[in-house]
Amino acid sequence: MKQVEGEVKEKKSFPGGNFVLLRIEGDFPPSEPGQFAMISPSPSFDPFLRRPFGILHQEGNSLFFLIKVVGRGTRLLSEKKPGDKLSLIIPLGNGFTLKEGKVLLAGGGTGIVPLVYLASRLEDFTLLYGAKTRDEIFLNEFPWLRKRAREVIITTEDGSAGRKGLLTRHIPQEDFSCAYVSGPWPMMMEFARLYRGEAEFSLETIMGCGFGVCYGCAVRVRRGGQEKIVRACLEGPVFKKEEVIWTQG
Repeated sequence: MKQVEGEVKEKKSFPGGNFVLLRIEGDFPPSEPGQFAMISPSPSFDPFLRRPFGILHQEGNSLFFLIKVVGRGTRLLSEKKPGDKLSLIIPLGNGFTLKEGKVLLAGGGTGIVPLVYLASRLEDFTLLYGAKTRDEIFLNEFPWLRKRAREVIITTEDGSAGRKGLLTRHIPQEDFSCAYVSGPWPMMMEFARLYRGEAEFSLETIMGCGFGVCYGCAVRVRRGGQEKIVRACLEGPVFKKEEVIWTQG
C-alpha cells in the first residue's frame, strides 16, 4: 500500500454522461486483479473521504479506472481534465486466485471492472457481461479482451444489445474450473444460488478508509464452521463462494 500522486493523462466520457474512463499516470506499485485504489476527489479534502475504485487495468506506469457518477465525489472525479493531479492509495485488498483451465468471468454493470484486469492474466475464459442498456457496455475500449476470450456473451435488461434479460438467466451450462463474479449484490447472490461450481466473488461494499480502520465495509462470512464479521477492504474484497453469507442482516 502506497500513497501516490498521479496525473490524469486521458479522459473519455460515454453517452448519458454517467460514466467516465480515466487513465492516470504515476509511479504506482504493481497491483493484482481484484485489488482496488482509494482516490481523493479533491485536494481540499472536501469531500473528506476518498472513494474506492476497482482497478480496471494497469499497464506500465498507467492505471485505468471506470468512474460511475453516483454522488458528489464521483461527480468531481468525472470532471477532472488531462493534467489534473489526483492522490491515490494503492494497491488495497486481496485479489483473485488464478486457476488453470477454462474459467468463467461474470460481470454485472461496473462489476466488469476487476474482470477486465483479470482477463489480461488468463489464457482460456468465457466472458458473461450484463448491463441495463447498451450504453453501459464498454468492451470497445478494450478490443484485446474480445480477441482473447473463448466466447463473449452480452446481456442487457432492455434487450438493446446481446441477449435480453438479467445476466443470471444466461449463465453458460459448461464445466469451468472456476467462475469469477462481480456486480450488484442481488446479482451475485442469485449467481451463487444457481452456479454449482467453484467461484470467487468480488464484493461491492461501502468503504470509508480502504485499509481496515473504520469497519464501514464489514461483511458476514463463514469460516472454519463459524460466522465471522470481516472487513471487505482488508480480508477481501474477493471471497470464495462458500464463505459469503448472502443475507447480511
